[in-house]
Amino acid sequence: MTKVLINEYSEHPLPEKGLPGSQEKIQRGTVIFPIQYYLNNTVDPRYDLPVMWHTEFELIHVLSGTYNIFVKDHEISLSKDDMCFIPSKVMHGDAGKKGQALYESVVFDIDMIRLHSYYTDDFISAILNDSVILEYFISHENKKILTIILNIFEAMKLQVEGYEFSVTANLMLLFGEIKRQHLYVQKKNLSANKIRQSEQLESVMSLIRHNYDQNLTLEKMADTAGLSPKYFCRLFKDSTDRSPVEYLNWFRINMACSALRDTKKKLSDIAYDCGFNDFSYFIKTFKRYKGMTPLKYRNFDSESNISKDE
Repeated sequence: MTKVLINEYSEHPLPEKGLPGSQEKIQRGTVIFPIQYYLNNTVDPRYDLPVMWHTEFELIHVLSGTYNIFVKDHEISLSKDDMCFIPSKVMHGDAGKKGQALYESVVFDIDMIRLHSYYTDDFISAILNDSVILEYFISHENKKILTIILNIFEAMKLQVEGYEFSVTANLMLLFGEIKRQHLYVQKKNLSANKIRQSEQLESVMSLIRHNYDQNLTLEKMADTAGLSPKYFCRLFKDSTDRSPVEYLNWFRINMACSALRDTKKKLSDIAYDCGFNDFSYFIKTFKRYKGMTPLKYRNFDSESNISKDE
């Protein structure tokens, strides 16, 4: 059986620091078969998915309940058997009111199914260079795609002999069905303003991801986006449902959670490493986002809070 991970962004170390926009150094699955399965319970106190992006593609399938997710610049509500397909470098994460749900996801490197020099590679290349924008929401009523995605998740969970062939084949079928049903738009049909705003937000997300431990002011973030602080705040909140400072603190707390689980560092050291110079403010902010103190979080047994799939 495959290892079930809770919340991919909490279970993996941060990428090495580097220039904004550099590729994150996280290995999904194995080098030979770069795909990983995750089970996510939004009710679990340890669960949290800040708005961010990664270089891999991601498939989400809701098992029960309702999950609200931000993708790009709008909110999507997912119910049982609804799906969400998130391409590389697309900002996504929990909505302000994420809901109560159990959902599964797979994160994979697109190169595992690219067929270089063949026609099928053209469509994937168009997605990667942003000339084609996929529809992120796929309803449970789309039975063809639901069947394909369920096959992918089932194979990843059971991992019987030869499952790699089944997963790879179904991923190819998924892209084929998306193309057949025309579940995408050409980027030329998007407004230049929307494209520019997306690029501006991505630059700020990258800045936060690589420099969250430093003194990031609102002015610095706005300057990175090339906008005035006032307009930048409005654009950021419209896209993430959080102000830039709220998002920065949310991201820092998420990174603190990883340190609390994976290291034995003192709480004060973790606070400082995550960009909090005031320890009391760190405690207050942590309780605001997690509903408990850092010490209680460190000692929390998440296994007893994972809902069972009925």
